[in-house]
Amino acid sequence: MLNLNLSDSETLQEVQKLRAEMHRLEILRWKQDEVFTWQWWLLAALTVIPLILWWLAVDKKRAYEIAFYGSMIDLMALLLDNFGTNLLWWSYPIKLLPILPPLITADSVLVPIFLMMVYQYFSVTWKSHWIANLIAAAFLAFIAEPIFIWIGYYKLSGWMLVYSFLFYNASTTLAKLIIRGFARSAATPPEAR
Repeated sequence: MLNLNLSDSETLQEVQKLRAEMHRLEILRWKQDEVFTWQWWLLAALTVIPLILWWLAVDKKRAYEIAFYGSMIDLMALLLDNFGTNLLWWSYPIKLLPILPPLITADSVLVPIFLMMVYQYFSVTWKSHWIANLIAAAFLAFIAEPIFIWIGYYKLSGWMLVYSFLFYNASTTLAKLIIRGFARSAATPPEAR
């Protein structure tokens, strides 16, 4: 007989049991091998200090626009990170907290803040935006990510750094397109939409 109640399926129960065991092992590994190491302290500092520096440096007149841009970069990075982690393209040997997304420091702090600063200074024209983001993407993919690999935050399994370069360029372009779309929509009177 066909089981139409998927929430009670044996497969789902097995998956949940394995997730619980994986979570238990992640907590154990974090407590024994990660928390309070020099890499963990550096990760904590890299999570907090850039947020403070960003707030001091951001153009307060454009803060909402710039933060919206950064939020889109963050969302795209978190989605890619979720795919990549689940597909075993990479792993994160050191986590700030085992219950947070794997490398929240890079996905939600470092990369968005760096790209928000690029956006703040180079978003006036598409040409300046693309040139600045090509340079920023090259820095992130070919300098910053290898440093994170060297420190031990990031381990590649089936991913190549050139894919990161392409992702950074695509995500910054898509984020700017969305910002421009919202700006045009807000400038158009409701009756003309």
